[in-house]
Amino acid sequence: MKPHFHSFSGRLTRSILLVMLVTMTIVSFLIFMFSAGGSLAMMKDHYQDILSITNEQLEGMLNLVETTSMNNVDEIHEHLDQPDNLYPVLANELKLNPHIVGMAVAFVPEHYQDKGYWFEPYAHRNADGTIYTRQLGSASHDYTQAEWYIQGIQTKAGGYWSEPYYDDTGAQEILCSYVLPVKDNQGKAIGVFCADISLTSLTERVKEFKLGAGISHLSFFSRNLLSKEELDAYCFILSRNGEFLVHPDPNRILHDNYFNHRNPKGSSSYEEIGIKMLAGENGNGVTRIDGVKSMVFYTPLKHTGWSAAVVVTLRSVILPGIMLGIFILLLQGLGLLIAAFFFRSSIKRDTQPLQYLVRSTNEVAKGHFDTQLPELRYHDEIHQLRDSFENMQKSLTTYVNELTEATSKQAAIESELHIASDIQNAMLPKTLPERVDMDIFASLTPAKTVGGDLYDFFIKDHQLFFCIGDVSGKGVPAAMVMAVTSTLFRTLAAKDDQPAAIMDTLNNSLAANNDSLMFVTLFFGILDQAGHLTYCNAGHDAPIVLGPDGKEEYLPVDSNVAAGVMPDFQFTQQEAQLSPGTTLFLFTDGLTEAENAQHELFGMDRTFEAAKAAMGSCPAEFVQKVTTAVHAFVNGADQSDDLTMMAIKYLGL
Repeated sequence: MKPHFHSFSGRLTRSILLVMLVTMTIVSFLIFMFSAGGSLAMMKDHYQDILSITNEQLEGMLNLVETTSMNNVDEIHEHLDQPDNLYPVLANELKLNPHIVGMAVAFVPEHYQDKGYWFEPYAHRNADGTIYTRQLGSASHDYTQAEWYIQGIQTKAGGYWSEPYYDDTGAQEILCSYVLPVKDNQGKAIGVFCADISLTSLTERVKEFKLGAGISHLSFFSRNLLSKEELDAYCFILSRNGEFLVHPDPNRILHDNYFNHRNPKGSSSYEEIGIKMLAGENGNGVTRIDGVKSMVFYTPLKHTGWSAAVVVTLRSVILPGIMLGIFILLLQGLGLLIAAFFFRSSIKRDTQPLQYLVRSTNEVAKGHFDTQLPELRYHDEIHQLRDSFENMQKSLTTYVNELTEATSKQAAIESELHIASDIQNAMLPKTLPERVDMDIFASLTPAKTVGGDLYDFFIKDHQLFFCIGDVSGKGVPAAMVMAVTSTLFRTLAAKDDQPAAIMDTLNNSLAANNDSLMFVTLFFGILDQAGHLTYCNAGHDAPIVLGPDGKEEYLPVDSNVAAGVMPDFQFTQQEAQLSPGTTLFLFTDGLTEAENAQHELFGMDRTFEAAKAAMGSCPAEFVQKVTTAVHAFVNGADQSDDLTMMAIKYLGL
């Protein structure tokens, strides 16, 4: 059944409109998110600034109280011998420090025998600014039981800010006191100095801030969509135990606790904010405050252990951004309808020449490369397409002929590479004559069709001659050097049984006329029936020795230089004794440098662990288990280097 024809101009119009619709939707969503996020960020910055200003002013006042108190304690020491002089001293200091409403020195009971059990010189500033003094301590005002006295007398260093309390004897208002111990010349605490600040003045200071000033100007929508209550914000301050010290509702101040107003349904965010405030943390969060979903910004007042917070309704923060996003979406929808009308007529007119070109190109597709193409009026992209088809007609025949010839050559090259690979594999020994004293197995997996790794082994005079090596580079050049090295090993080992001497000769042969600067890392060894191993190393990785007693270690080797690098180099020869049941595991760097998809190397540690896991197996199974381990590690990643392994197990006589 012939498919139904769909006009290109119609599809193009629909596609453009769809793309515009999706784009506008995404843009509108992003604008909405950015608007809401920007509003939220602006509000966070606004209230964080307010909290910072509040914090700085309060901290400045508290710092001033602390500094003043320390200076006053020094002056009080000068009058300890004349306690009656403390009254004018306190009054004078109070006059000089208008930020402090009261000062007192509370001595330990009976410190001055003639003053009675309680002695507390006190100075206070009245509402009209006058200052009066009196002795405040008495049975009805037993300051020794007060929290500020107990904590102050026990303070070892520095001062102590008391919990807020209502002073019903002296100031007749809610106070917070900074307390310092007063000590005699021997350093013994004989009383405390107390400087009082009024929480009433703190409350009035907080009320001066216009906390809602940053909301109403964000968008003109908010003036009509948000109530005055939603545009307003307020501040509260908590004591160290969660009591309200400042709050819009005066009935809560010092008579109510933050945690008494949990949401009946159990709002964990409300409790988390309170816990963080009492822990002295700085931040913000969203929760329900008095039934209204709100944002709470909080910061600690570090001198006192209190925490201040500003509360603003969540709706007033995010609504301006939402309304702005909706307005932009409506404008974009209107623009989309207008664009649809013009796109339809414009695209249909401009794509008409394509219909003429389609008929001509259909003939070209049938193999009629000489088909006449239509002449077009405008020199635009469609005209360029027409010219491109014309050029295609002229070059297609030439291209087909060249492609046929190139395919033939490529097939010949691949055939030759496969033959070279077969020849290379034929050079490798397959099996060892069956012996009771030793067993051996090796495998070589090239990274390309041909590779540069090599191994070889044979028996001569009841001794096992073996080698393993890795030629620098890959592909055909490395394969040629591998073939030369294997041939030299066989030829030289047939005439000599000293590994170092064989290596010297092989090195000089490779180094001669080595214009390509290629080299071979090579390990060569001879193992006799008694387990005596004689070997020589040329820059190759040390083999791993796995003993029958479960001991695993690297075979001690002198690294020397790689073969073919330095002519006349004197290679060192080494010896080792293998116990029956010992496995000697040799490998090229294609094992240790095998990479997985994350470009992590298999490495020496994993190689050692894989060898330990294969311990006790026959050489063929040993190599297979290590191969399985490295394949599991690379997990399908492309092989980056030739991989060669050899396992020799000495069985003993």
